[in-house]
Order: sequence, then structure tokens, then C-alpha cells
Amino acid sequence: MEFLGKALPNCQKHGMIKESKPEEEEGGGIQPMGVKESVAALLQEASGRYISGQTLAKKLQVSRNAVWKAIQALQEEGVPITSRQKSGYRMDAEADLLTKSQIKAFLRGVSLGNPLYVLPETDSTNSYCRRLLRENAPHGTLVVANCQTAGRGRQGRSFCSPAGSGLYFSVIISQKLSLQEAPLLTACTAVAACRAIDRLCGTQMQIKWVNDLFLNGKKCCGILTEGEVSLESGCLEHAVIGIGINIRNTASSLPEELHDKVTSLEESVPGCHICRAELTAAIVTELEQALEGLSDRRFLPEYRSRSYLTGKTAELLLDDGTRKKVAVVEIADDCGLVVRDSFGNVETLHSGEVHVTQIE
Repeated sequence: MEFLGKALPNCQKHGMIKESKPEEEEGGGIQPMGVKESVAALLQEASGRYISGQTLAKKLQVSRNAVWKAIQALQEEGVPITSRQKSGYRMDAEADLLTKSQIKAFLRGVSLGNPLYVLPETDSTNSYCRRLLRENAPHGTLVVANCQTAGRGRQGRSFCSPAGSGLYFSVIISQKLSLQEAPLLTACTAVAACRAIDRLCGTQMQIKWVNDLFLNGKKCCGILTEGEVSLESGCLEHAVIGIGINIRNTASSLPEELHDKVTSLEESVPGCHICRAELTAAIVTELEQALEGLSDRRFLPEYRSRSYLTGKTAELLLDDGTRKKVAVVEIADDCGLVVRDSFGNVETLHSGEVHVTQIE
């Protein structure tokens, strides 16, 4: 977990929030964001058939120019829409839309995800949540994006987040936790994400300490948890949990140097087709249930059983730059990594990077 300074109020008037908030549109009639989502919904309902611009405009009671602008916006977001003269527009029948209405349709019976922000693009969903916290965003606020221009991982690393090929979202957790409990959030979230992915894809996800999910020996998901500590109480006041999952097209959308290290769900599971809205809701639902057992560590046995590192030889990179070979023994009760060096010394790690060097 990475700890941040105390947030300050009123960030919007200083120009820090640039993206629009879909649920807070003003004025009557269908606003630009509404036109786009409505056009997408009509094209999706057509199941791959063409619909003319005139028909779309008439159904939505907007101008054909408004329809054209909505089509352009959807295409820029990676939605597979083709146009044909005299026929109109069609959307790929298997298009994976990521809209507020679709996510809400799957989010039932959970408190997380309210309010919900769905953005075509943002710098980072974690950064967006942190800005919302400065405006007193409530517990459970969920921010989902089709694309991140400055996605982040641990220790300031970048997280490649191309449009349409992944799922990127963050949720605000505002429940007081002791500093001893705070590191459990990432582990708890990892278990929740594994459960949801396994349920929808029939996989057997593994967790590489501390924040990566692995499938068939490659990374397909990263988790970044950032927290704000109250100096008065000495407790974690707010946390932002960010999740980035590779869904498809890693070979074409990610840098070549990552191809040997990462994979996506659809590329690893033959015949698997992910609905990102459904997966978002599934993970959020599992997370809410897992958080109920955070303090008594109910998730810990499963976290241990899913460990990608336990029993393997690994190279440890410490914060001071030191490297050494270690054997990974187990996951500690506080979710630290228990390792043994070549001299037989055993220690529990709470930070650092670990890379597998030999599978035993």
C-alpha cells in the first residue's frame, strides 16, 4: 500500500478535474454524453445490422450531425462501428461496450459502485478518485475508464492502458483501519478479483506477491492501493483501490518488450469473451463480500493457496537496490512474504520486488 498526504478540499475550482461527470449533466433533453450512449445502445440492439443516421436521429429526436459526432466519439474510444453509404452504421455484434447503464445492470445488491463514474478516458482512475476525495466523495465511489493516459503501478511505474483492450477502475474505501490492517486491503482485493475472474472465465488465477494476478505464468492484472492516514487517529482514513486487467489484444496494443511477461484473459482462455461491464460488477461484488472479513483475515487461506511464489526460488530486489536469491517459504499472517536466503536466514518482507528465477 502506498500512503498519500491528507487531501485538500475544492479541487475542481482549481481545474484539477477535467473530465465530465456523466450523471451530473445539466439542462433538458439528451446531452452529448446521452446521445453517445443512446446511439451505442441502439446499434448494439441491432445485433450487427445497419441503421441509417436518419433513423437514429429520429428515434433520439436529435440532429443527424449530433448522431455523426456521437459515432465519431465512439469510434475514437475503440468501439467497432463501421459505416456504409446509403446503409448507415453498424456495430460489431460482439462489441464490448463499457457504459454506466450496462455496469449498473450487473451491479445489484451491493453498496460499492454508488456513485458510479464511467469515463471514455482519464489520466488514471486512482488519480481521479483522489481528486473526488477532495470533494468529499463517499465510500463506495467507483470510477471506470475505457482508457488511461497515465495509468500507474507500484513505486511510480506506468501501467499501459490502451482503449478497448483492458478494464481499468478504482473504488474508494472509507472505513477506518489500523495501519496494521491497511496492507491487507491489496491482498483482499486480489482474492476478490481472482474469484470473479475464475467464475466468469473458468480460470485458476494465481497471485504474485504483492499486487499482481498471474495466468499461465504471465501477468494479466495489477492492483494499486493508495491510502490517506489521519495523523490524529493514526488510522487509515481513506483508501483508493485501483485494478487494471488485460482483457484482449495484448500482442497488438502493448509494447513489444512486454509480450513475454504479460497476457490477457481472452488470449489465454480459448473461446473466452469478456463483457467488461459484467466483470467490473463481479469484482466489485466479490470485493464487498471479502471486505467484510478483512479484520479477521478470512481471505488469507485462499490468498495463500493462490500464491504464485510459494515454493519457488526467486530474485529479491530490495528498496536499497540490493539483489539476492531467496526461497519463498510462505505468506505470513500480515500478508508479508516469508523468504529464506542461501545461508538459511528467514525473514518476512513487506516491501521490495520479487521475480521468479526457477520453477521448482
